[in-house]
Amino acid sequence: MGRDTRRSRLVIVALLVAAFTLITLDYKTGRSATGARGVVHSALGGVEDGVSAVFRPIGHTVSSLAHPNRYHDRADRLAQENARLRRDLADDRTITQTGKELADLRLLANKGQYTMVPARVIAIGDVTGTDWTVTINAGKDDGIATDKTVLNADGLVGTVASVTAHTAVVRLVCDPNSRIGARLERTQLLGAVAGGQGPSTLVFTVYDASFRVQKGDRLTTFGSLDYVAGVPIGEVTKVTDVGGLSRTAEVRPYVSVGTLDLVGVIVGRPTIDPGDRLLSPQPAPPEPTATAPAPAPEATLVPDAAASPGATAQGATGTQGATGTQGATGTQGGVG
Repeated sequence: MGRDTRRSRLVIVALLVAAFTLITLDYKTGRSATGARGVVHSALGGVEDGVSAVFRPIGHTVSSLAHPNRYHDRADRLAQENARLRRDLADDRTITQTGKELADLRLLANKGQYTMVPARVIAIGDVTGTDWTVTINAGKDDGIATDKTVLNADGLVGTVASVTAHTAVVRLVCDPNSRIGARLERTQLLGAVAGGQGPSTLVFTVYDASFRVQKGDRLTTFGSLDYVAGVPIGEVTKVTDVGGLSRTAEVRPYVSVGTLDLVGVIVGRPTIDPGDRLLSPQPAPPEPTATAPAPAPEATLVPDAAASPGATAQGATGTQGATGTQGATGTQGGVG
């Protein structure tokens, strides 16, 4: 019994050595070899495949334990590549958005015949309610001076409050100290727009209190020594009556100060007042719907005289219906 076990072990060891030998030859020369090696491979091919299937995962495991950082490095490289692709995609979106905003500013400048310097908001001032300002990345070296009008593609942003060589502070239109002359689109009435009610509300005061302001009226700047004319400001949302006169109104500005990015500083005035050209076209009023003609009244059916003898006196219309009683009296009914 012991001799058979020892012999079996020797046979298994010999088979394993042969299998490993064939695996090594496979990696070096491939499976196209002929001759004695081909004969041995055909004889022991099954054993080789079985041993390879058993020991290949073990070899991979040993390799991963021997080189633990190889897979971590690959994961790090993939993460870095993913981050780079995300940055490239974000940069492409930013470039596309900036190009659109520049095109909108150029269109606005062409409509108003303004000379404009584009700039980007780089800082926000104290917006606690007493000071609403932003800082832009353009200054004296770019031709910007104080009191210049600042706008974006939506409308009026504010005016330049202070300037350095390469930056400028812009006082927003909603600042409590901001007061800008305005004109109503519908009636061309003049007034002033002031801040101090928060970022989304302005107060418009008309100079002539005998004229009424209506909800939905739109305002633009009328121009002065400090700012240019024709820049859209906002729309009246609520009218306040003072002693029966509509002198003040709340205005919703077109510009959202919370999303300011690309702006334009007007450094050259137009030769002619642009008026209301920069306002977006008003939607066309709905067409009146045609009213359908009223249906004709239904005809009154006359009861059958044979079915209702007593109703013959009422069968006639008008005054004849009242004389029907004579048709039932003696010979007069026959003379009819």
